[in-house]
Amino acid sequence: MVIFSKLCALAAIIYLAFTLIYPLFRPMTRRRKEHSRDFIKRKRDQKKAEKYLYFKDIVLRRFSNKLLLSDVKRNEYNFLIKRLDLRITPEEIRLKQVLYVIGAIGISMIAMNINTLIGYGCLIFIVLGWLYPVDELEKMIEKKNNNILADFPSFYNMLYYQYARSINIYLADVVKDFLPNANEDMAAELEVFLDNVEYGEEYALKQLKKRVPLRHIIKFCDIMETRLRGYDNISQMTYLKNELYDLRVVSLEDELNRREQKNARMQFVLILVLVIYVVIYYYFMFVDAIKLFS
Repeated sequence: MVIFSKLCALAAIIYLAFTLIYPLFRPMTRRRKEHSRDFIKRKRDQKKAEKYLYFKDIVLRRFSNKLLLSDVKRNEYNFLIKRLDLRITPEEIRLKQVLYVIGAIGISMIAMNINTLIGYGCLIFIVLGWLYPVDELEKMIEKKNNNILADFPSFYNMLYYQYARSINIYLADVVKDFLPNANEDMAAELEVFLDNVEYGEEYALKQLKKRVPLRHIIKFCDIMETRLRGYDNISQMTYLKNELYDLRVVSLEDELNRREQKNARMQFVLILVLVIYVVIYYYFMFVDAIKLFS
């Protein structure tokens, strides 16, 4: 019995030693190493992100007045940022403008040392560098608005015929039905609209008007708000439907003209290449003929 108890105690000691000491010396598996590397990388990236956020939120905001950023411009940039749903601040936009201007001044000074005339010509980059960040945001907004307007007639037609069949239609249901067929920008706005519908259709329509201040969108929101108050405005809905139909026709004509111009340019390039090939071919034929008779 004593021997058996000693063996049990020895087995317990060996088990505890194996359990506590072996993990310190055993090699890590490949999966564990990958997880460890990913964890270290995430921690490193998180520290960089925290430093950048500190620089963005503290330093830029503190020196925003020194960057010539007035309240009017800050509100203007905030509107552009919210319209595109970007995770930047107005101070970052102004900092980009300042950096582009400094870079343009440096390029102009270098060019002046090489050639004075070229240096004066490079001064135009100072103005372009100041306008570039805001101009890019405005182009992105214009592209987004065009994508929304391209899908909006189809959405409105679907809504119009739903209301023509029955007035007891919940606007959010129509939005959910159209959402799978919408393009990326239109789908993003409709998803935000669905989130706002939880606070009421009228609130969602007013927010849509603020986010997308386009003429047809504003008119659509006004019509739907009027219907929510109990007024029958089917004539206004019909008028907007016809207006959107004309808009779709105009957009299709513009697209057709762009494609025709693109095809015309491609045909011109192909004809030019063919002419060059024929000229080169007959040139070498002519040279070979002269060599043969000489």
